[in-house]
Amino acid sequence: MEEVVPPQFAPRRVKRRYIVLLAVLAFAAIAFAFDRSQRMPLIYVIPESYVGPVVALFDQPDGLEPVHTKDGLEVRIPANGIVKIRGNPTLGHSPAFPKSTVVFELEESDGSRTVLQEAINPWQDYDQNDNPHWKVGIRDAQGNLRVIAVSDKKEGFVFDDFPAEDRKRPMIFWHESCQDRVFRPDWELYTSGEKTVEELHVPPCGEFHVGTVDRVRDWPAWMFLRGKGKQVTDGILNPVYTSIQQLVDEADARVTRRKAEGIVD
Repeated sequence: MEEVVPPQFAPRRVKRRYIVLLAVLAFAAIAFAFDRSQRMPLIYVIPESYVGPVVALFDQPDGLEPVHTKDGLEVRIPANGIVKIRGNPTLGHSPAFPKSTVVFELEESDGSRTVLQEAINPWQDYDQNDNPHWKVGIRDAQGNLRVIAVSDKKEGFVFDDFPAEDRKRPMIFWHESCQDRVFRPDWELYTSGEKTVEELHVPPCGEFHVGTVDRVRDWPAWMFLRGKGKQVTDGILNPVYTSIQQLVDEADARVTRRKAEGIVD
């Protein structure tokens, strides 16, 4: 039976509903603002002695919790360059980095830090049909991009046209997603297009390399993640890892070999 509301109570009920609605909207606005205030840049803290590839794997049960600081969420890069992170935080900005959601800081032995710039490939930020000259660039943590014209030479390293002083500075190279590396034995389901990374539960991840142009251009193939750099010229085109452990084992072996062969920047 339909409830009959006496006329004298109807305005009161409408008013109550209006107040409840306003309270819900106010709570949602506060929650949204709080969520936005919690979004911070992810800051990779890289030891001064580290050179080589870095892979950050998210949603890892055995991963570390990023450290909250006033500038962002800090994670330290271990000796083998493979960092596992618990969860997958939604990133934002901070007063120190208003235009970057990912920041790279080189930490020296005395604890001081330098924010690293990023070397930008032609195919990262530019149309490859921008002929006859592609362009490369150097981007800082404030979002400023310095564009550098590429010369006509056919051979050489893509970043050879950087000014001499920039070629000697530590930088970040090839920063991108690495979900196409799959980390599963059934990787062919992804490469064939049968299943997506979501269906295979491939962890979110990012990869990049740390070094200087002058040194990176002469690195041997094993200093790169598979499928990168000079491994292409060696005919190794498959970027897939069958497991995270395979990635870790390769990284551990790289540390040993790097020390043995004295590869430093």
